[in-house]
This record gives sequence, structure tokens and C-alpha cells, in this order.
Amino acid sequence: MKKYIYSLCLIGAIIYSCKTQSTPSTPVTPQTAGVAATTDAVKNGGELFTQRCGRCHALPSPSDHTATEWKPIIDAMAPKAKLTAEETNWLLAYVNANAKK
Repeated sequence: MKKYIYSLCLIGAIIYSCKTQSTPSTPVTPQTAGVAATTDAVKNGGELFTQRCGRCHALPSPSDHTATEWKPIIDAMAPKAKLTAEETNWLLAYVNANAKK
């Protein structure tokens, strides 16, 4: 009986670990690192960074990461902060303008 219970637990753990990750239903199309940002986008992004990102955790300095390091971070956090595609672009413009070179 113990072997049966252990086997079921093992099979359940394997099935659970193989579960596929769900993707957000609304794709975000953020600005790429190579596209130049306008001054307004950078300003709006700075305000968003302070307001939205600072709600849940301490704000990192934009110069803590390079522009290429920021992109996956912003991609992962934008849905959690409920940012629109435009707001995501502003945020990327801000961190890219102030990113580590």
C-alpha cells in the first residue's frame, strides 16, 4: 500500500513539474533597445517607473542593468503592473536612456 501511495505522489509531482507555462492573452510589443526615444517618452517612463514599479518593491537604479538586460525584466513585470503597450514603451525608453553602457 505504501508503494502505491509513493508511486502516485511521484507521478503527480512529475506531471505537475511538466505543466506548460501559460502566456498572457494580450501581447505587449515593447520598444526595442536600438530605437531612439523621445524626451516625452523618457519623462513619462520615469514617472511610471516611480509610481508603478515602486508600489510593490524597492526601485533599482536604471544604471544597474544594460538596455539588453532591462528588456526581459520589463517584459516580465509589465503584465504584473498592468501596463499598456504604450506605457511599456515609455518605461523601456526611460530605463534604456539611463541604462548602464
